[in-house]
Amino acid sequence: MATDDLTTEEIGTRLVGYASQMAALTARFLELLAEFDRRGGWSGEGIMSCAHWLTWRTGLSIRTAQEHLRIAHALPELPLLRQAFTEGRLSYSKVRALTRVATPEREEELLNVALSATASQVERLVQSIRNVDRHKDESERGTIDSSSSWSWNFDGSLSVKLRLSPLDGARFLAGVVRAEYERTRAAGDPDLPTEPAPDEDAPDVTKKSPGHPGSADLWRNVPSDIAPAVVAMGDTMQSTISVPEFVPGAELVVHTHDDADPHLDDGPALEDAEVDEAACGGAVRKVKHGKKRKGARGIVLNYGRKRRMPTRKVMRVLFERDRCCQHPGCGRTRHLHAHHVQFWSQDGPTNPDNLILLCSAHHRALHRGEFAIKAHGRQQFSFHRPDGSTIERAPAVHKPEGWQPDTAIDDAAVLPISPGRHLDAGYATEVLYAAWAWKARQSDADLAAA
Repeated sequence: MATDDLTTEEIGTRLVGYASQMAALTARFLELLAEFDRRGGWSGEGIMSCAHWLTWRTGLSIRTAQEHLRIAHALPELPLLRQAFTEGRLSYSKVRALTRVATPEREEELLNVALSATASQVERLVQSIRNVDRHKDESERGTIDSSSSWSWNFDGSLSVKLRLSPLDGARFLAGVVRAEYERTRAAGDPDLPTEPAPDEDAPDVTKKSPGHPGSADLWRNVPSDIAPAVVAMGDTMQSTISVPEFVPGAELVVHTHDDADPHLDDGPALEDAEVDEAACGGAVRKVKHGKKRKGARGIVLNYGRKRRMPTRKVMRVLFERDRCCQHPGCGRTRHLHAHHVQFWSQDGPTNPDNLILLCSAHHRALHRGEFAIKAHGRQQFSFHRPDGSTIERAPAVHKPEGWQPDTAIDDAAVLPISPGRHLDAGYATEVLYAAWAWKARQSDADLAAA
């Protein structure tokens, strides 16, 4: 039946029914995913992890894939949550939150709450439990760990959240005070020190009245709105600390012999693939020796020129073009190497038509023969398996043969038992911890009786 032929009520009913089916199917998906990862079914063709395989084959982002894997491996230890998920009674959003704090000892109470709460209420409850757990852990250790998070908002603004230990917090506020002073001072301000630094015999300037030129009593209070000062701190770091635009690897010296394996300067032997990898990853100088004589290292025939790294201009072109590792589905943005598709040792040119960005892991996998790259000119490349077949950038996704919705799943399974009921996260957390403490005492008593 076409969507236009359905009433609004019928559409709503189907949405709820489909949501229940989606929850049950996601549970089955995660069950299969955990087994697939345990078997290592994702390995090969330069695939670095199961999350990487998911990104490539199913179109998930790397963070979503990693979260799927976390949940998939957590559920086997939580049979009650897994059963409710399989029956479509728990949504993926609820399961994702619950598995952050659930343990076999906690899951019964958490399940009871989750079945009667909305997903947002479960998220708030889980956050409350995580806060209590963190505070308990820090109290036991006697230390507080500084942490932070940041995210871009839909309106383009940036949100930053900091939780700092007392000492780190004091350091941060001291930096804010200094940044605010630097941001707001101007020539002629009474707080601006204009007198030269006094010598040892001069009067103590700290005894001068506040506001007097040269007074040390400057900016003792933290501004209530620290945002401008924090931005000033960022501007200061950006303008005073220089970092290299690109950081090529250190120079490697590789010795080659007519009758022996190549080796690092005063170091171990290298395989041919490792020599090729080193030549791509940094500045390399090859030293060619003649045949070894008994008791001698062999005559140096050629102290080769150091390989020329891509110029900054070429590197800018590569970063603007690729932005990340180009192996299908990878997308890593750190520890990138400019790889010569036609090896530099085989006279491959150092230009964008022959250079492609690979992360360090895929660069090594390529030189080990797990996959190959072909350059087609005009900065176009393709990836290939050892048998020559093409590794697709985004394989087609389709449903399995013969799949049908599970008729055992109730159409309204995913709905909360008491939708819309207010949940006091603080009170609920207090009740849960009381229940868990009682269970722990009962368990201890049973052990003592035994």
